[in-house]
Amino acid sequence: MSGALAGWRVLVTRGGEWGERVTELLAEQAAEAVVVPLIEFAPPTELTCLDSGLAGLARGIYDWVTITSGTTVPYLAARALLQADPHSAAALSSGAALAALLRTARVAAVGPGTAAALERIGVVPDLVPLGERSARGLLAEFPPLEDARTGRVLVPHSDLAEPTLADGLRAAGWHVDAVVAYRTLSGPVPGEELRAQVRAGEFGAVLLSSASTVANLVELVGTPPAGTVVCCIGPRTQRAAIDHGLSVHVVPSEASAEGLVGGLVRHVEEARQL
Repeated sequence: MSGALAGWRVLVTRGGEWGERVTELLAEQAAEAVVVPLIEFAPPTELTCLDSGLAGLARGIYDWVTITSGTTVPYLAARALLQADPHSAAALSSGAALAALLRTARVAAVGPGTAAALERIGVVPDLVPLGERSARGLLAEFPPLEDARTGRVLVPHSDLAEPTLADGLRAAGWHVDAVVAYRTLSGPVPGEELRAQVRAGEFGAVLLSSASTVANLVELVGTPPAGTVVCCIGPRTQRAAIDHGLSVHVVPSEASAEGLVGGLVRHVEEARQL
């Protein structure tokens, strides 16, 4: 597939490590990535519930912790040192402190990208759905309550997350502690030149990593024309794009940077064969 996107300009709507990884993958296909962070992340304004959840994790009260985004990991890690033994905390990194906490429970990751974020701190998830990589997919493959030790699940999430997973687990009989791990904010308004380029169709594709990036693309940049290939990382992002009047061309089976870029490559190669 090397060089399949030669001559393409691709709008990448999320920055940070994710944006860097996507840029590398696009470069391998000879595409030019333009990273315009349409969302940013921040800690919760109120940390009591998050710290209480992590303290419960340290006490071993949870059977499971669900991680539904790789973004959750660094925000949990930033607070994990507070739960470490004071005599060992100074020698621990935040990632190591979180890994130690997560060893007190089983860990479920929503998909391969989230699993990779956990693996980078030394945690191998006990459950990654084989079917749909979403909260619904995770819920569909979650183990039954009768196998539980305490019947409790810690569900850290974004402030914008839908309650699908928490509500579904409660309906199945689990005691759920849902806590906000981070906030999703709008990024800065891009310059007029870039906005005009998007609206004029000067980007071959746009990569959308969440429903928030969809909303901010339309609000902060404008709606790309029909010729722009719209790539959505998963079903929820796809639904948001459709709701905002976008035609969606690519939804990969694997909700990850690799899956998204790979889906774009396959779409382009299949179009060339027509």
